[in-house]
Amino acid sequence: MSNPRTVAIVGGGISGLATAFSLQELADAAGHAIKCTVIDASPTWGGKIVTHHTGDLVTEAGPDSFLSQKRAGLQLIEKLGLTDQLINTNETGKKAFVYSGGRLRDLPEGLVVITPGQIGPFLKSGLLTASGLARMGMDLVIPAKRSQQDESLAAFFRRRFGRQAFERMMEPLMAGIYAGDAEQMSLKATFPRFLELEREHGSVIRGMMAARNSRSAPLSGKPRRTMFVSLKNGLEDLIAALVRKLTE
Repeated sequence: MSNPRTVAIVGGGISGLATAFSLQELADAAGHAIKCTVIDASPTWGGKIVTHHTGDLVTEAGPDSFLSQKRAGLQLIEKLGLTDQLINTNETGKKAFVYSGGRLRDLPEGLVVITPGQIGPFLKSGLLTASGLARMGMDLVIPAKRSQQDESLAAFFRRRFGRQAFERMMEPLMAGIYAGDAEQMSLKATFPRFLELEREHGSVIRGMMAARNSRSAPLSGKPRRTMFVSLKNGLEDLIAALVRKLTE
């Protein structure tokens, strides 16, 4: 413990700070001493995470939530002592729309998890033609890809659901979540769960149905979480807690 190793981390956003926190945890558990130097061009920590407060109004200038399905996020919140600050998505205003065919059309609610809970919303949305719906349903019979090679989000969704479903439904959702180009984003880095579903069940839709059927009431003492969650006073509280832990 007398000769600490020095680690330099470039970038003081959530990724850089979480990496420093994880390295410190691993080093402590292994009995090693490390010194993390986090380097960032900005005078403030957090990168794209910026929260503004105007009276009681909380607004986010960057990301406003994170996926509760990614357990690592909730685990980090728990380690930082922020679990009691978690809030769920407002259930009364969760509709999303896509402009198609000259007007706004509802994105079927089932698409939040990239599979329909019911076929009705898809048929009524008018987003997909009959052939587009049929092609999307082919996910149930298309063989799973056995190669371990990564692929882009765009390539994966076109392969499983077809071009029309990707362009009219999934690409708008992906752009809204990641604000990036689905052709350039790695499936393993962004939605590894879809890859797991394909490998385990041979179909994303079949896998999501199995997951939904097995999802029962929350564990005793554990509150139900919506798909997207945030912190009551904004995500900058997450950054502040990380910085505080790292500098103690």
